Amino acid sequence: MIKLNAIFKNRKNQNYLIPLAIYGIFIICAAIGMIIYPGSFYKLISNTQLSPIRYYYMDVEHYATMAVKPSCLAFYPLWPFIIRNLFHPQTIEQAAHYFIIVANIIFFITNFLIFRIFKTAFKKTILAFLIMLAFTVNPMAIFRVNGYTESIFSLFSAIFIWCCLPQNKLHQNIKIMILFIITFLMSLTRPILIQMIFSTTATLITIIGLELFKIKRYSWTDVLNQIQKYKAEITKTLTIWLAAISGYAVYGSFCLQTRGNFFAPFDDQKLWGKKLGFYPDLLLFPKSPLIDLIGLYLPIIITLIFLLLTYYQFSKQENIISVPKHKFWWNILYLYPPLLIIVYTYHWIKSRKEPNNLTQLKISSFTEKLANNYITWFCFYFAVAHSLVSFITFNKLLSLGRYSFATPFFFAGLGYLCCCIPGKRKYQTLLLMTGISAFMLVEQWIKYGQHKWLG
Repeated sequence: MIKLNAIFKNRKNQNYLIPLAIYGIFIICAAIGMIIYPGSFYKLISNTQLSPIRYYYMDVEHYATMAVKPSCLAFYPLWPFIIRNLFHPQTIEQAAHYFIIVANIIFFITNFLIFRIFKTAFKKTILAFLIMLAFTVNPMAIFRVNGYTESIFSLFSAIFIWCCLPQNKLHQNIKIMILFIITFLMSLTRPILIQMIFSTTATLITIIGLELFKIKRYSWTDVLNQIQKYKAEITKTLTIWLAAISGYAVYGSFCLQTRGNFFAPFDDQKLWGKKLGFYPDLLLFPKSPLIDLIGLYLPIIITLIFLLLTYYQFSKQENIISVPKHKFWWNILYLYPPLLIIVYTYHWIKSRKEPNNLTQLKISSFTEKLANNYITWFCFYFAVAHSLVSFITFNKLLSLGRYSFATPFFFAGLGYLCCCIPGKRKYQTLLLMTGISAFMLVEQWIKYGQHKWLG
């Protein structure tokens, strides 16, 4: 493996140089795509529509409509509110152009912020670099610069994660205040009410449950004692619930005034064909780009692995998680997770009889410390929530890849998981997957100029 340490010799300026280098790699991928198909460049920088096609700007067109004239739609109001009050656009084309400009500015600034947060959270500069690289150079990263809400939502998400980091020494009351404001703004940016309630509740149950498991006492008295012990985490959870509900309440009240329906955004989504159901065929066929299927599986896979690692660390039992020997081919299987699961299960069963086929995965002692970390579990569960919601509400996995990989929560969870696994093999896997993602990002830029579906 290439010795990455050479990149980090200048520790004084690494907080600036590394994000700049990552940003440069993203620009190179974009430039290659634009050279192959120049229409992508002109579409990105032009303040007028270059082709007479419907939904030329894709979902940005809906936000642009709301920026020109406030309205209640399935899309949420904060992003168009900002553009409307900063630039006062008169046409959809003007508004769409301003969305792209502001998104690119936020994208550039957020890279520095998120790298600092990852570096603080993981305590390893190389790991922070590779996770940040994976986040920035993946096919869904295009949505952070083409005018979608992913740019501003990533900014809010970064502040949310920073606010919850145990290394953050701000006074608890200030943290709670910031957390309320950020969650409130996030809930006005995109629909996250269900995801927030699910992820915070699951986080609280997991942390308290693991503590009870560790002390091996399960009476109601013990449960109440643990609830008292995690008073700060309960306060965070209630704050996030209140802020998420309040955020939607503001938009819902506007919808009630303008359309007579407090839940109009949800009803509009039903017009797209969304409804509760069970769609088992999506486990194999996403009926949308392959990245959506990866977005369904990977958050759940990394969460289950972290749960197992935590269980073995707490129980002191023998770890039965094994690692395949043939690194490259196993990494390729991540591109189609159902096959990865089938092949791994077969080899795992076989390894019970022939231990030489797989090697036991080692677990870092850092795992136990992370298991008590609120934001660690939240990042895992927030990514899982998007997977579950998409799976049970639509007969296609449309846009799930964007929900999973265009914002930092999944990558923060992935970084925390890597902290639990000693050795350098994880770095090799991250580099290989990022290399594949870079090619997919170039393809996205070509499709952008051709007005094709991006995710």
